[in-house]
Amino acid sequence: MVSQERIKDYKDWFENLSFFSYDPFILDEIENLWNLSNYIYYKYVEVIKNIKFEKYDFSYVSLEENISLVQQFLDKYHMNISIKELIESGILIFKKIDKNASITRVGTSYYDKDKKRIIEIYLNDNITDGCVLIHEVMHYLNQPESRRNFVSDLLTESLSYGIEFVYCEKLKNTVYHNDVEMFMKFMARMICKLMDKVYYIYKLILLYKKEKNISLEAYNKIFKDNNYEKMLDFFEQYATEKKLIIEDTWNVLGYPIAIYILETYKNDNDFINKLMEYSKAINEKSYQECLDIIGLNIETEFTDKIKLSTASFLDTLTKQTSKKL
Repeated sequence: MVSQERIKDYKDWFENLSFFSYDPFILDEIENLWNLSNYIYYKYVEVIKNIKFEKYDFSYVSLEENISLVQQFLDKYHMNISIKELIESGILIFKKIDKNASITRVGTSYYDKDKKRIIEIYLNDNITDGCVLIHEVMHYLNQPESRRNFVSDLLTESLSYGIEFVYCEKLKNTVYHNDVEMFMKFMARMICKLMDKVYYIYKLILLYKKEKNISLEAYNKIFKDNNYEKMLDFFEQYATEKKLIIEDTWNVLGYPIAIYILETYKNDNDFINKLMEYSKAINEKSYQECLDIIGLNIETEFTDKIKLSTASFLDTLTKQTSKKL
């Protein structure tokens, strides 16, 4: 059981914004984040529970082939970057992953001690390596010379996942179509898992936002599910593990926007030009202005378009699953 003293700590973290990385965005937007994450979770969970296969049995794809496929994609859309040059300059580094591990996707972009930008990709020796590579290259392309601002941090995942999903869509017309379908199902599970992970964290923040209190009495005024202690236990574990809600929120927004990007691209390939504009804007414009560029006005269009794209994406997954059963 979480102590009253610890509950007071939580309240203090919310009041001084330390839990939110000292920015009010999550607190300001918690109702929208709560509704979005719950909507996505319940839509996805009904679909992915019917995706029945015991393991992710991907085809072998060499590093050279993945690099070639990614470079072709970059060239097709006039993204002026050479994978070969990134490797030769020591910016792009590939490492081997534990072959006994279940499917994983590991890639990261960071500055080293000499302030040189580095991209690291851990290899699975299958099509997912190219997916992670295109994802990290997009981060690299929109990484400013100085530190990212709040909006850039908030939206860069939506762009990287969006371009990654577009890349996967292009691979559906190749010999790798079965691998891509499998990978997108894996991603659907990841999306659902994230939304489940933040459920009780957002719930406690929402309670504080509405009541300026996180007591049992305040909880029972809003929620009628007798899960107060369970919520506190989840929150305590999250805090103990030093998880960052702002970083999870990058993906809570990023995944649904990325699916919207994918579904919009499928209907209009020229949408890729808007994504290049979006890539630049996230370092220069406001949150609202950035989403306006890709047609997601947060006052009038965001919710409806996210719902439509979610339904379209899940319908595709359902058809793929039914086809194989």
